[in-house]
Amino acid sequence: MAEGGLPPELDLHLMECPICLERLQQPKSLPCLHSFCQDCLGTYITKEMSEKMASAPSFPCPVCRRMTHPVNQAETKDKWAEQFPTNTMIINLIQLVKSSSEPLYCKPCKTKGNLNNPASFWCKTMNENFCDSCKVQHHDIIHNDCDIMNVTGNYSKRPNKEKSAPRCYTHDKKMVRYCEEHQYMCCNECVIEDHRNCGKVPKVTEYCQKVKAGSQLEDMQTALKKGTESMNLLVKDFDEQLQTMIQNQEFALQSISDMRQKVDRRLDKLQKDITDELISLFKKEKGDMEAASRQCERLMNGMKNTLKSSIKAVQENDNIETVVLYQRGQAEVESCKTLFKEISKSFTSVIIDHQIMAGHDTISDNTMGKIVVGKTPRCIPGCYSDLEKPMSERRVKKIGKFSIKSPSDTNDCSVRGVVNLPCTQILVSDSNNQKLKLFTDKGQYLDELTVRGYPWDMCLVDNNTVAVAVEVPGGIRVVKVKASKLFLASEINMPNDEECYGITHTDGRFVVGTHGGEVYSVTQNGAAALLYNYIYYCWSLTHDPIKGDTLVSVSNTTPGDVAVSS
Repeated sequence: MAEGGLPPELDLHLMECPICLERLQQPKSLPCLHSFCQDCLGTYITKEMSEKMASAPSFPCPVCRRMTHPVNQAETKDKWAEQFPTNTMIINLIQLVKSSSEPLYCKPCKTKGNLNNPASFWCKTMNENFCDSCKVQHHDIIHNDCDIMNVTGNYSKRPNKEKSAPRCYTHDKKMVRYCEEHQYMCCNECVIEDHRNCGKVPKVTEYCQKVKAGSQLEDMQTALKKGTESMNLLVKDFDEQLQTMIQNQEFALQSISDMRQKVDRRLDKLQKDITDELISLFKKEKGDMEAASRQCERLMNGMKNTLKSSIKAVQENDNIETVVLYQRGQAEVESCKTLFKEISKSFTSVIIDHQIMAGHDTISDNTMGKIVVGKTPRCIPGCYSDLEKPMSERRVKKIGKFSIKSPSDTNDCSVRGVVNLPCTQILVSDSNNQKLKLFTDKGQYLDELTVRGYPWDMCLVDNNTVAVAVEVPGGIRVVKVKASKLFLASEINMPNDEECYGITHTDGRFVVGTHGGEVYSVTQNGAAALLYNYIYYCWSLTHDPIKGDTLVSVSNTTPGDVAVSS
C-alpha cells in the first residue's frame, strides 16, 4: 500500500527486510538485487554456515537461494554482510516516505517568500522539492538528467523519462549494459574490464526490447505467478500444520495433566489401602497382645493373693484356710503352666514395618508415558513440478541396519513387508517364521506376534493399526500396536483361501494382490470384488493419495512387459 501521495512504486514491501519483516536498517544488496538489514544478513550468514556449510566459500540468498560469494572471502564470516554495498536507493525511498508525512513545499517559492506553495516534484539528486512552474524555470534548465519524481499523485504530469538505472557496485556508474552470457547487468567500465570477450552485451534498453518482443518476459511472469501460487499454498499448508501442532501440543499437555491426576488418584488409593491395612493389622496385633497381657495379669494377681493368704493362714494355724488356699494355689500353678504352654506356641516379637519391593521405591521413567513425534511423508500441495528435484537427481542413502532375528525363531528370517509407524517404530513381516516383529527405529527389539499363515506385504491403516497380506490360508490380518505391544485385531479370509501377497488401504477398504495375479477390493467384513486381473503375481501395492490410483508391482521377467502398473 502506498503512503500519502507517493507513487505506487514506493509500496512499503520494497522497504521491508525479507528476514525480519521490519523497515530496512542499513540495507545491504546482494548481487541478485535482494536487500536485507545488515544485522539480519550477518546473523543469517553465520547461522547458515555454522554447521554443514562451515567451509563453503559462498552462501545462498535467503530469498532466491542463489549462491552468493562475499566481496572479500579473506574476512571472517561475521564481516561478510557489511562488505556488500549499501542500497542507497532504498535509503532515499525511506527518507522520502518519512518526509511524506509532512506537507511538501516548493523550495524556490520559499526563497521568494511564498512559503506555502505545494510542491509537485522531488529531485533525488538535489533532494529538493519543486512546483510545476519552478521545475521548468529552475530545475530543468540546469538539471535535465537527474531523477525527478511526481509527489502529488497526479502521474499524468510525471515527466516521460526512463527510470534511473541502479549503480554499479564496483565503479559507482549507472548499469546500462546487460551481458547475456553471464546474465549480469553492468556499467560500461565493467564491459571493458570483465565482458569484452562476451558474445552479446547490448544496452539494457535494447535487451529489454528483445525480452518484450519474445515470450521470455511473459513466460517469466507466468512462472512467477505459478510460483507465487505454489508458495501461497505452502504457506497455508505450513500454517495449517502449525495449528495442528499447536492443537497436538494442547492435547498432549492435557493428556499429561490427566495422566498426573490418574497417577495421583491411583497413588492416593494405594496409600489409603496400605494405610488401612497397616491400621487394621496394628489393631489386631495390639488387641491380641493386650488380651494375652490381661490374662497373664489376672493370673499373676490371683497367684500373689493366694501366696500372701497361704502364708498368713500358716502363721495363724488356720488349718481349714490353709487347706483351701493350698488347693487354690495348686490350681493356679496348673493354670500358669497351661497358659505358658499355650503362649509359647504363638509367642513372637511383633514388628510392624513398611517394606518396599525392589523397583517400587521410585517412579520409573515410563510411569507418565512418553512423548512420540510421528512423521509421515506427505505431498507438497499444488502441482508446481518445477520446484521438485528430478528423479534422476535423487539418491537413496543408507542410515543404518539391524538384525530381526529373535531367540524364538526356528527358521532363517525372510522379510516380505515393512511399515514405518508414526511412533518411530518399525514393523516387519517374517514369512519363514510366520511372525510380525516390532522394533524401534534404532533396531531395538520390542515385541513379536505369530500369525496364521505366511505374512507378506503390509500397509498402514491408521497411526496404530497395520494390515498384513498372508498366504496359506490367504487373507488379511489386522494388527494393533499399543504401548509397544502387538495385538491381533481381526482376521479377514479370502474366497477360496486365495493367497495374498500385496496390500494397501484406501477409503475404508483394502486392495490386495494375489498369487493368481488378481487385484481385489476387500471390505472389513470380507466381501471381495475383482478389480483387475494380471498374468503374473502381484507382489506389493501402494496408494497414490494425490491421484487416487493404486500402484501394483507385477512379477515379470520378460523384457518390455509390465513391471509396475497403475
